[in-house]
Amino acid sequence: MPTSLCGTPVDPALVKAVLPGGDSIASAKSRLSGGATRCDVTVDGKAALSLTQSWWNERDTTAMVSEGYAGMDGGTLSDDGRFVYTGKAGVGKTSSCTSPEHPEQNLYAVVQVSDSGTDDQTVMKRLIVDYTKAVEQSAACE
Repeated sequence: MPTSLCGTPVDPALVKAVLPGGDSIASAKSRLSGGATRCDVTVDGKAALSLTQSWWNERDTTAMVSEGYAGMDGGTLSDDGRFVYTGKAGVGKTSSCTSPEHPEQNLYAVVQVSDSGTDDQTVMKRLIVDYTKAVEQSAACE
């Protein structure tokens, strides 16, 4: 298991917990519109996990942002309002990420597993919290 995916540190145990079994793992980073990035993880050549970093209007709530991603229907909102998660996906609001290219916006971290992956809300909660903290410590968060 890798200790980072597309340059962002990850907890190998949490990543392993959401992936299907297989012989090989690979990741590829892509740039999306609006300054967003996505890291697609494959296992044996099949889509398994997607990690996205995306800028949203500072007036948007985590619950509102989560509506823009597949697998988030019926998600649980954390007590502090920073995280929404289901058994297959999670959205986390970074606490203090700013960027001159994205004024009046907040950076969100998103984790989505494919249909062959886990469906475990407890594991997904730990993964989105861990990934969001890693994004906060990365170059994406100035």
